[in-house]
Amino acid sequence: MNSDLDSLVLVNNARRALDRGRFELIYQPIYSVNQREVATVETLLRWRMRPGHLTAAQDFSAIFGDRRMALSIRDFVLATTLRQVARWHADGHVVPRISVNTTAYDLCSTDFAFNLAAMVADFGLKPQMLEIEVAENALHGPERGQVALALEGLHYAGFSLALDNFGADHAALKALCHHPFSRLKIDRQLIRNALRSKIDRAIVRSVISLGHDLGLTVTASGVESEAHMEAAVRLGFDSVQGFFVCRPKEADLVPRVCHVLNLQGQAG
Repeated sequence: MNSDLDSLVLVNNARRALDRGRFELIYQPIYSVNQREVATVETLLRWRMRPGHLTAAQDFSAIFGDRRMALSIRDFVLATTLRQVARWHADGHVVPRISVNTTAYDLCSTDFAFNLAAMVADFGLKPQMLEIEVAENALHGPERGQVALALEGLHYAGFSLALDNFGADHAALKALCHHPFSRLKIDRQLIRNALRSKIDRAIVRSVISLGHDLGLTVTASGVESEAHMEAAVRLGFDSVQGFFVCRPKEADLVPRVCHVLNLQGQAG
C-alpha cells in the first residue's frame, strides 16, 4: 500500500472515529519555575484506537493534512475544551489559562479569530483564558501570509499566542520579530542536545535570552527526567512541561493536580 493510500485510509478511519466519540482530550500542566505554580494547562488530543489505549497525536498526524478533517478536529477540540473550562469554573475550581494547538488550516479558515471570540463568549469565558499554540512550520508554509493575518486578529481579540516546536534555524528566529507571540516553547530535541554539547547549550541560552529580550515567556517542553529538569533550570527557562512534572491527566483530575503542584511549589 502506498503512502497516499495509507493517508486516505487513516483519514477515513479518523472521520468514523470522530463520529463515534473515539477522540478524547487529556490535559498537561505547564509549570512556572519562577512562580512555583501551574501557569497553563495544555489540551492534548488522543485517539482511542482500541480499548484501553490512547494514541498520541504525533502518531496520526497525517490526518491533519486533510483540510476537512483538520477543521473537524479543530471544532471538536475547541468546543470540548471550552465546555470543560466552563464546567471547572461552574464547579468553583481555579484552573489557569488553557492552551490549545492549531494547524495552518485552522488559522486560515474564514474569520477564525472572530468566530473563536464568539465561541468563547457563548461559554461565558474570556479570550485571556485561552492560549493558541502555533507550530513553527505554520509560519513558513504556503499559507504563511494568511497565518500572519490570523495571528494579528487573535492577538487583537485578546488571545495569547505561543510558538510551539521552536528550533534554532534563522527563519524561526526571524519569525519572533514579526508575530505577536507571548510564549515560546523550545523543541524537546534542543534540550536533549544541550545536555550533551557545549555548543547546543550556548544556542539554547542565546534563544532564551532573545526570548526574554522580546518579552516572551520561554518554556522547555519534553522535560522527562531529573537531568532534563536540572538543565532547564540552569539554562534559565521560565517554565517546564513534561512527564517529570506531571503526566497528562483526564479532565476530572486537573483541578486537584494543579492544586497539589501549587502546594508543593509553595512548600519548596
